[in-house]
Amino acid sequence: MIRFITINELKELLDEFLNRWPIDKLEALTLQEYVGVNNKDTFCQWVETRTRMLGSIKGLTSIKFGIYERTNSAKTPKNYKNDEKYSWLKAYGNDRKTAFDNVKRDIIKVIKLSEIGGFDQIDHIRLPDLFKWKVAFLYSNERLIPIYKRDVLFKIADYFGLQVGKSTTISEIQTLMMMNKPAHLDVYAFMRKLYDQFGDRKERKEIIANTSTRIPRTKRRATGTKDIAPQVRTVTRSYIAEQRHNKIQEALKAQLIEQFGEENVLLEENHVDVKLIQPDFISFYEVKSSPYASQCIKEALGQVLLYSSNDEDKRKKNHIVVGQYPATANDEKYINFLKENLKIDFEYLNVEII
Repeated sequence: MIRFITINELKELLDEFLNRWPIDKLEALTLQEYVGVNNKDTFCQWVETRTRMLGSIKGLTSIKFGIYERTNSAKTPKNYKNDEKYSWLKAYGNDRKTAFDNVKRDIIKVIKLSEIGGFDQIDHIRLPDLFKWKVAFLYSNERLIPIYKRDVLFKIADYFGLQVGKSTTISEIQTLMMMNKPAHLDVYAFMRKLYDQFGDRKERKEIIANTSTRIPRTKRRATGTKDIAPQVRTVTRSYIAEQRHNKIQEALKAQLIEQFGEENVLLEENHVDVKLIQPDFISFYEVKSSPYASQCIKEALGQVLLYSSNDEDKRKKNHIVVGQYPATANDEKYINFLKENLKIDFEYLNVEII
């Protein structure tokens, strides 16, 4: 059966990448695991080729990785440092080991900044933009739009009213795109929409091929009716997503304990992420690690209301959905719509993590 790649499959691909390359794995990464000729399982192969459906970084030579193994070891490129096997950016050092250590340091820095949303600090990291922003997206909890080519980004920025010039940074444009992302679109659908409008013919063809191509699937039988069976994920949700939830939960707990005292803050009582007990009220907090406040609310609101309704305490009850990031303007519209039309009493709280 030939069918389209789904958004769930794109998310599964992201999960597969994150499970293959968690940050503790990268901290022990060797040069041979990072990049190599005829090795399909290196970090760089995963970023450029195996996750191409999550945004293409075709273009430039392999120097975009900071350091690479040459296909023809005898052919040394100009303007870079070279030894008998590898080439690298001059700024990364005079020998292979120093260069790779510095590249790896920058990769880990990009990842850590992406996990906490420190995107403006990524602009100043030495790695070439095309590669480092793809890495940033992969570890950003889908808080970036997977478009990396500068000419396309500048067209998009101009459309949204940002006057671009030599000093315009990628993080500025990414922030602008995120602010203008409709709440009902995920980052992949928004990427397709933007590429369709601002990419050239070759880029549109490439992005459609990478994210919407009909591909053969042999694991499921064809059917003439809509498949309503539960979808089974092919990989376990990445440990990064799980740890993000736990970090948010722990940070929230610490904040509440500091304000109300440890004896008043309960963790995981009757499946409630965090419960706050006060003389005049009880607050139920449901934590989600999704990239946008509106998405956290869609996932959490039913749960937190159910927990509250099952609680027999007669005190006033507060319902709080907790996420990592502040609500955008589009998120606020969604929150106000729910409150005004469904008369649901709840709040959204963002809790930063380190």
